[in-house]
Amino acid sequence: MYRYSRAIYRDLHPQLLEGQFRPELGQRLLLAACERTVERLARDHRRFARPAAALFDDVRALFPVSRQLMVYDIIEVHMDAALEYLDQEIAERGSADLLRCRATNRKGKACQRVPVTGSDYCPSHRFLEKLQQEKASSSALAA
Repeated sequence: MYRYSRAIYRDLHPQLLEGQFRPELGQRLLLAACERTVERLARDHRRFARPAAALFDDVRALFPVSRQLMVYDIIEVHMDAALEYLDQEIAERGSADLLRCRATNRKGKACQRVPVTGSDYCPSHRFLEKLQQEKASSSALAA
């Protein structure tokens, strides 16, 4: 999911106000707001009514008035793509909890760690993904 926050940041970074005393502060604020919004969207997108408007409200002061419509359009395009991705994940997995490892610990509780990008498992449980792939390939050969 963080690829969406980074994409928003990359597209909005050139549009930031110029001539600021501390331009790196604006960049950090923009990146933090993007990550916070996308993380909230990934955690509970059903209760997040208007993520594009929420992010725009957080960052609108960082941009000149003449570019704010363009900034909102960029945010909206990326948020729509993120929502589409979440809907696809729900259809495939049955849930959209993308910020939690799919493994369980010894006591049977869900692992609380964040999965590696492009994987369903955290670094400690990556071996389970390999086992799952081997199991799928052996069952395909048996059939």
